[in-house]
Amino acid sequence: MTQPTFPDFKDRYGRKVTYLRVSITERCNFRCVYCMPAEGIGQIASKEYLSYDEIAELVEIFAAQGVTSVRITGGEPLVRADVPDLVAKLRAIDGIERIAMTTNGFLLDRYAQALKDAGLDSLNISLDTLDPERFKRITRVGDLDRVLQGIDAAQKAGFKSVKLNAVIVAGFNEDEMLDLVRFATERAMIMRFIEFMPIGDTVWANDLIGSDGAPQLPPGAGRSNLGYCVPAKTMRAEIAKHYRLEVDPKRYGTGPARYWRLHGPDTPPEGQAFGIIAAVTECFCDLCNRVRLTASGGLRACLADDDEINLRAPLRTHSDPVLRRAEIEERVHEALFGKKERHAFDIEGGSVTTKNMTSIGG
Repeated sequence: MTQPTFPDFKDRYGRKVTYLRVSITERCNFRCVYCMPAEGIGQIASKEYLSYDEIAELVEIFAAQGVTSVRITGGEPLVRADVPDLVAKLRAIDGIERIAMTTNGFLLDRYAQALKDAGLDSLNISLDTLDPERFKRITRVGDLDRVLQGIDAAQKAGFKSVKLNAVIVAGFNEDEMLDLVRFATERAMIMRFIEFMPIGDTVWANDLIGSDGAPQLPPGAGRSNLGYCVPAKTMRAEIAKHYRLEVDPKRYGTGPARYWRLHGPDTPPEGQAFGIIAAVTECFCDLCNRVRLTASGGLRACLADDDEINLRAPLRTHSDPVLRRAEIEERVHEALFGKKERHAFDIEGGSVTTKNMTSIGG
């Protein structure tokens, strides 16, 4: 059934989509406990991944509909070969104003300059802890020093923006919030705290903090993990013990974070920007401006919803570019028509996705 089209690329609730998150791989060189099981996930065949040319073709279609910002994600995007080539292809698309990437930073010392030269505008780098032992526990295999080298390389490359992201987990790293803010402030970077979201079908936090004697939760759906979610108001209260917080109306990028300016003895006179992404306790679905493309060509209108529209099939079925584009556009509008009003992270009995974050695209 053909779905109605929407003027200005808006969904049924009037939300305009301007932001496309593009996963280019499910693979990762870390095994972060909030993202995937220790044994990893089943690998899909390379032929199932969209090629860079296919990704560029889809992004061009989205750009024609009004998308202006693209974020490259994974898995860990830099484990896929020749990512700067993809950046260059996206940079050449009319209408795309901003290209960003989310990365764990481990390979940035090798690729930061090439990414910048290809046209990448900004980076978000995951940094959940500054403690090397904790870092090994949360990533299972990671090397904190190598990530810190990657952060330094990103700064030296001259990106317009480098943000640091930390998922704050009750009983694990909530005592490091101030240290993380100070680390970012010293480098004139924006630190952002992220509420834990019930993504995936395992109680991952038992792997993380159970060994310290913390209460363990029984196996079950992702919502069982919400006891490990540190609410945004708790994060703000902790930071407010050491800094004066002033609401910052500026948007640093196209994502859902809310920002404040921190004022203290170690901040510049104008203050230092600081953000929180509070998907659970301060739902921002009414402002949602994004959809997600998985590495295998599935279009998801919402991170928390398992509904997925296959865009790879028409890409590879139709040799006629006019027919191919027409079917892709119809499927894109089908996904937009199905976009729900809000997620169900905090609703008892509401559905949550059982896919792990690395399969969706972080």
